[in-house]
Amino acid sequence: MPIRPRTPPRARSEVLRHWTLWVWFAVAVFLSVGGVCLWRSGRWLVHEDAFDHVKWALVLAGESRDCERTDAAIRLFQEGRVDTLILSGCRIFKNRYQSEFMAEYAVQQGVPRDRVFEFRQDTYSTQQEARQLVRQFRLQNLDTVLVITSSFHSARTRRIFRKLAQGYPVVLLAAADYHLYDPNAWWSNRESRKLWFDEWVKTFFTTYELWSERPESGKAEYQGLTPDPSAPSEGAAMPAAALDKPSHASTDSAARAAEKPIGKEALKEGAGDSLKAERHAAEGSDSARVRRDSAQAAARDTLAAEGARAGEAARTAAETPRPESKAAPAPATAASTAAAREAAKEAEAKKAAAHTAKKPAAAASKAPPKREEKKPEKSKKKG
Repeated sequence: MPIRPRTPPRARSEVLRHWTLWVWFAVAVFLSVGGVCLWRSGRWLVHEDAFDHVKWALVLAGESRDCERTDAAIRLFQEGRVDTLILSGCRIFKNRYQSEFMAEYAVQQGVPRDRVFEFRQDTYSTQQEARQLVRQFRLQNLDTVLVITSSFHSARTRRIFRKLAQGYPVVLLAAADYHLYDPNAWWSNRESRKLWFDEWVKTFFTTYELWSERPESGKAEYQGLTPDPSAPSEGAAMPAAALDKPSHASTDSAARAAEKPIGKEALKEGAGDSLKAERHAAEGSDSARVRRDSAQAAARDTLAAEGARAGEAARTAAETPRPESKAAPAPATAASTAAAREAAKEAEAKKAAAHTAKKPAAAASKAPPKREEKKPEKSKKKG
């Protein structure tokens, strides 16, 4: 067996130095790439689609107290890029919803009331809210919807809606700037760092949930918008501009609809959905509208009852005879007061004199009668 020559110590040190350089180089590359990824990670949370005009704009629930999402929707409406606003709001206190305050604020900023609709829901996550909204959009036959949300929330929202809607309807995203979050310098303040961390954690969990989640295949069973767009009598009819004005962002949905063959089954399904929607509307299954109608009826009953009570009180007051007012006694003068005082003194004096006169008579009548003493007869002396 041949004997291998041993490696000299100098050669071993050169090999170790060679691998050490490669390790340090790999560490430097890793840190550089990681630093760039961290720097750009704040921007990766933001996504915004380009569009010219959309009929319907949806404002997601959960905005801050600064109303950055509603402000962005109002600005797009004033620019003429959207026709109608749908304000989604969750329940924040008993039977009060966030969308009520959002709608009131939008009307105050100049948006007509018949262009503002509420979608009142009671969900606990963006995924649940998106599922309900997709069902409602399909019931309303909306082909394209612009979803407005906060900048740090836009990329995750886009993935959720695209997964659940599957192109029906087409969902576009608009990001509303939030002054406390800077996507290019998310580490600059504490609130921005919190939003960055929370959103990335939610992004990982949402990715896992959407991987096993099935797309939404149905539509809503009842009208969920408040007020009802199909009821012009309630003063909030669907605007004509939203029906007649073409949408530049709905080309994908139009092409996809043209590719689908229209057969008897499709016609039956459409007729069945229309009849179902009409039946639910006729039966009054819209819970929001029922609550509003009941509140209005209760208010009318309360006003009628108060009016009846006020009329009854007025009638009773008119029929009840008023008591005659007694003449007030004339004020006493100083002379009359002195005369009355003198008369009282004289009366007291007469009473005291009469009382004094009666005392001796009474004493006399009470004294016992005196007994007559019999004098002893003197005995006659005999002569």
